[in-house]
Amino acid sequence: MNSMLKVFFAFLLTTSACVFAGQPEGCMETATTQFEMNKCSGISYQTAIDELNRVYTLLEKTYEKDQIFLNKLQTAQRVWLQLRDADLEMKYPHADQLKYYGSIFLSCTTEFKTQMTLQRVEFLKRWLAGSEEGDVCSGSIMNKLSIR
Repeated sequence: MNSMLKVFFAFLLTTSACVFAGQPEGCMETATTQFEMNKCSGISYQTAIDELNRVYTLLEKTYEKDQIFLNKLQTAQRVWLQLRDADLEMKYPHADQLKYYGSIFLSCTTEFKTQMTLQRVEFLKRWLAGSEEGDVCSGSIMNKLSIR
């Protein structure tokens, strides 16, 4: 991965999902009630899900001639959802105990799922960006020239 992509990925992980999701800048910083914080995190999560669905649909179109890849993509996505949910349960193992994490719990879990979803989006975009000529380890990622 080139250094520019590494910088972008680090920025993405450390930037508030509210800003990335196109909400008014400082959404969480200006929220004054738990309801407003929950709303900010919910909008961010929905935006991340929409982007994941957009990328997934583009992958289906781009790789429509490779049914084996599409079947593996579908399986990987289903398993990723299970992993995301298991990671969430690992982070918050007492979620079934009311008030254990406090009133911010919904915002925290939504933010966690947003971050995981944005990481997944960036991972899947590799198949849309394509591989460089001569990349012998690109696997199912088509060459850049084949994608355009």
